[in-house]
Amino acid sequence: MDGMNLYRLLLRLILGRRLPRWEGELRLAGPCAPITIRRDSWGVPHIDAASDTDALFALGFCQGQDRAGQLEVLWRLSRGRLAEWVGIAGLGLDRLSRRIGFRRAALAQLEVQFGWVREWLAAFTAGVNAGLSAGLPRKPHEFAILGGQPSRWDEADLLAVLKLQSFLLPSNWDMELLRFRILLQDGPDAVAALDPSAVAAPVSHSGATGLEAGLNQLQSEIASLRAFLGLGGGSNNWVMAGQRTASGKPLLANDPHLSPTVPPPWYLAHVRTPEWEAAGAMLAGSLGFGVGHNGFCAWGVTAALSDNTDLFVETLHSDGSSVREPDGSWTPCERVREVIHVRRGEDHVEEVLITPRGPIVTPALADVPYALSLRAVWLDPLPIDGFLSAPRARSFAQFRQAFAHWPLLPLNVVYADSAGTIGWQMTGQIPRRKGGTGLLPTGAAQPGAGWDTELIPFAQMPYVENPPQGYWVTANQNPRLDLPDLAIHLGSDYCDPYRYRAIQEALANRSQGWTAEDCVKLQCSTRSVPWEDIRDIVLSLSVQDRDAVEALELLKNWNGEVSADSPAAAVFEVFVTGMIVELTKLRAPHTWQLALQSGDSNLFADRRVGHLIHLLRTQPAGWVASWSQFMEQALGQAVRRLRQHAGPGHAYWSWGHVRMLRLKHLVFGTVRGLSACFNLGPVPCPGDANTISQAAVSLLNPFADTHNMANLRAVFDLAQLGESRFILCGGQSGNPCSPHYDDQLPLWQRGEAITLPWSQADVIRATRHTLRLLPASTISDSPLSPASAG
Repeated sequence: MDGMNLYRLLLRLILGRRLPRWEGELRLAGPCAPITIRRDSWGVPHIDAASDTDALFALGFCQGQDRAGQLEVLWRLSRGRLAEWVGIAGLGLDRLSRRIGFRRAALAQLEVQFGWVREWLAAFTAGVNAGLSAGLPRKPHEFAILGGQPSRWDEADLLAVLKLQSFLLPSNWDMELLRFRILLQDGPDAVAALDPSAVAAPVSHSGATGLEAGLNQLQSEIASLRAFLGLGGGSNNWVMAGQRTASGKPLLANDPHLSPTVPPPWYLAHVRTPEWEAAGAMLAGSLGFGVGHNGFCAWGVTAALSDNTDLFVETLHSDGSSVREPDGSWTPCERVREVIHVRRGEDHVEEVLITPRGPIVTPALADVPYALSLRAVWLDPLPIDGFLSAPRARSFAQFRQAFAHWPLLPLNVVYADSAGTIGWQMTGQIPRRKGGTGLLPTGAAQPGAGWDTELIPFAQMPYVENPPQGYWVTANQNPRLDLPDLAIHLGSDYCDPYRYRAIQEALANRSQGWTAEDCVKLQCSTRSVPWEDIRDIVLSLSVQDRDAVEALELLKNWNGEVSADSPAAAVFEVFVTGMIVELTKLRAPHTWQLALQSGDSNLFADRRVGHLIHLLRTQPAGWVASWSQFMEQALGQAVRRLRQHAGPGHAYWSWGHVRMLRLKHLVFGTVRGLSACFNLGPVPCPGDANTISQAAVSLLNPFADTHNMANLRAVFDLAQLGESRFILCGGQSGNPCSPHYDDQLPLWQRGEAITLPWSQADVIRATRHTLRLLPASTISDSPLSPASAG
């Protein structure tokens, strides 16, 4: 972005650049034939391999070279071994990871994988290990500072990381947990007022005496885990048929929204084998292209928010190791003793209990006869396919069928191919509940508690092929907005549909001539639909407060764009968040801060804007004495807060400067003296949680850095897949001394993109570095680990 800031120059001076080896030849154990890795001007690898397993080896090798620190964090969090590396600060995260059992579940799941999937997992992890050793002449900066060597991956680690991501990315369990806490501390009226969709009946709160301390610790651990790894949720995607586009072929756009981290969660790559080829983006630590194309078809994802996870209130026997069942009997729990090593500290022993429903996730507390257990599809030993087979697809039917085996994060996958077909498939394996809808934790001993043995069949999962309107949009909205007659229950908790509405209206209002550039521009839209919904109500106010008058003057002249240079946008955001805080305090005086925290219960917090808009439009009795006076006070307070925080005049209030974007390093993002070396920004940031260009706002502090945004934007024109557009918020490399650490950030800020060359000729023209991986004649021919150097 700025070449290299002073702090990173100092880091380079002290520790050196520590760049990976991108040129020459390496002879390694693992490949069966020579592999060529060409790097383009953005550091993106273009891999040519003679077999699937060699391609996966090379893909893992490149991720190991480029994302060593990020992979180490994923490895340690999924195994519950962070404290070994960072000390006592990681103990709470390790305890939670061991209780949930990502690693335990992954080992069981590995046994049921298809043979070819196991081969791919083995090849990829062998490549990761080779990239972390032979691909790095010196160990990465994170290890030079903290000590130790990069950890060795195995096949189960890849599955454990997928489970960790499924836990942290949007589902419903965090909403269950938050509703339960509001219910226990502020009562059912508070839940009904703040979340009218919830019904308090499914749980007996009288049977949860003493559980609050365990819930506090659990929620604290979850918040720390999300803050550390930096995963959140939200996303946009859409697909258009050829009759609506300038090229006559479909267009597909996707911008997944996750937490602002450096390096970004996404990794770009291009792989070619004799059997298949694919280019696009995958989550680091995984081997499937979640967003990409294969030369014939393209695909992109958003979180579907289907409910595949539940919490249960377990009644514990006095023996401390049995739980009550609905028939009144007691079932012994499986007991697992987990020993957690702590750097420069004493070992910690975590006693884990596993019930028939799943692991108990609240910490063990003496003399407390209740605990919460977790039941999740993604903890079950089920086979995985999905994005692994996507590069081979040559029809929508073939593409869809791959997702019959996807027991992970439920997704909305949009599809387009060069034959003109467009479509949407909701993926994810969803349970059939014996009772209730998963809105609140269910008493495990209640009659009818739990799930049926069989999941909802894939054939019943909704999909659309060539919709009559010629387009399809998903933005984490309730699928019943498009499919009101949907026969199966998939979930209850979805994002407010403001981004969905904005995209829908943009596509509906223009029936032809769309280009890839138009889609990129739409991805960067900052139109505020919530403001449009309350504009007339707010501007019709008659106010006396001088600061409220000033606020209204700005809002009257505002175009409704939450742009970085707009002081009116800042007034609107502070006005809205201020009202949300006050109304939540009224109904939930004990839990309002929990309800509004953007991190451990992000979906509940994100839906506060929609709840507020509904209240302002209906103005029900029983909330405030006067809605007009309430809004006037909030307008005046917004101006006073902006003056206090930013400065005396409107010139200081531009939204992009009072609330900024900072990309935080996973390990050193909050460490004094190191954060300046590894973090990127702050930079001005437009948008909010409900604009298409999403940049979520903290409700408790609207001036805090955004906590959720588009780490990746991608647009595919099926007429020119070789010109597909991608951009990362940051860069391809996780090395702070690499030119590819932040080289894409300026383009991301300007709404621009890079292309990944597709044809062999274009790849060769774009090549800046070439590395050949050659098979070792024997294991002993494989080079020693260069990364062991300091």
